[in-house]
Amino acid sequence: MLREKKGITQDELAIKLGYTSRSTIAKIESGKADITQTKVKELAKILNTTTGYLIDGINTTSSNNQINQEEKDLLAKFNKLNTLGKNEAKKRVEELTQIDKYTINNIDEELSITEEDIQEIKLYEIPASAGTGSFIDCDVPYEIKKVDLTVAPQARRADFALYVRGDSMEPDYYDGDIVFVREQPKVDNGQIGIFIYDDVSYIKKYSIQDDGIYLISLNDKYKPIKVDKNTPFRTCGLVL
Repeated sequence: MLREKKGITQDELAIKLGYTSRSTIAKIESGKADITQTKVKELAKILNTTTGYLIDGINTTSSNNQINQEEKDLLAKFNKLNTLGKNEAKKRVEELTQIDKYTINNIDEELSITEEDIQEIKLYEIPASAGTGSFIDCDVPYEIKKVDLTVAPQARRADFALYVRGDSMEPDYYDGDIVFVREQPKVDNGQIGIFIYDDVSYIKKYSIQDDGIYLISLNDKYKPIKVDKNTPFRTCGLVL
């Protein structure tokens, strides 16, 4: 509704958000595809609205969306910090919002989290590399993590999770992030997946081009990896 109101086509919005095809926008609008939190923030700026409105339908003019006194006090304290202090505060917030922090044992009761909101998932210790790659096979060790589905709803459709290492998939995926993966033998052109190429695992964008298949990084400083037909290659799953 907001896109059409502003006269922005799906093609134009796809370009603004860094997607390769308008079909991605069509799938997101129809509810057939998810959108990352980072993309939601970018979308809010493009449509001149808030993430709250896009996610929960909270009206931007509603009093419920106004900053309260406690939030004002916290913001005032944050603004008094020096650069080092602000960076430490941001780091702490990031740590507290990692999925493994939200277990059935340490969730605040005020959040009203129930057993139904918690799902167990395999979190592999060997990371999906966003840089030079890492080895992964059926013998890779893992641990069972309890995931708060109200924080990470995509986990409901995932078969396993992986740590991300490196910066080649920024700004969508940062070093230390945890990604949820649905196990499947192939992904569509333009989708983000987990791949094993020449016995090395990667999280990359799958790209079919005129001269072959490429694994693309979102960070421009990394060159695309062309898949050699004579080198072992397989898809492990789709990043949700």
